[in-house]
Amino acid sequence: MDTIEKVKTILGFTDDSKDSLLASIQSVIEARLKMKLGNVLEVPAELDYILVEAIISRFNRINDEGKKSASESDVSATYETDDLAPFAGDIQEWIDNHRDTTKGKFVML
Repeated sequence: MDTIEKVKTILGFTDDSKDSLLASIQSVIEARLKMKLGNVLEVPAELDYILVEAIISRFNRINDEGKKSASESDVSATYETDDLAPFAGDIQEWIDNHRDTTKGKFVML
């Protein structure tokens, strides 16, 4: 199942009416994640969950761009302005585990 299909399943979408919007959101988030991972060519499969969750988060904020929080009656919501911020630890752990430890070292032979 591809990323958009996972998102649609979680959100309960049964048609293709939101596919274009979801693909646009995916494109933006995927580009940012690739950059944070050190300009990788593809998002690693083990980090696909970050794409899914960040797309859902961003989709749920449509029409609330720029808001930090909102309240209605007894319900309040606080919005994260960086969709990847909740995954900073996971991103850093992936970078640490995949860092080229030979890069930048001086080796005498």
